[in-house]
Amino acid sequence: MDRIRRISQTLLQRYPVRFTTDFEKNNEVLSELTIISSKTLRNHIAGYITKTLKAGVEEEEVIAEPQAVQ
Repeated sequence: MDRIRRISQTLLQRYPVRFTTDFEKNNEVLSELTIISSKTLRNHIAGYITKTLKAGVEEEEVIAEPQAVQ
């Protein structure tokens, strides 16, 4: 898992606008940017990137929502 996290974070730092919250698109982008011969490894990296970006989007939405005053 450490290898997947390290590779994913490096790719997100180098190409932050290329990745989205869509797994399939991230998988295609990985195929364009890298030479990963293992389909399983590529899927794990794409999944980790997707999960990371979705967590960031949800965190931004929570911050952006106004708090209800009681």
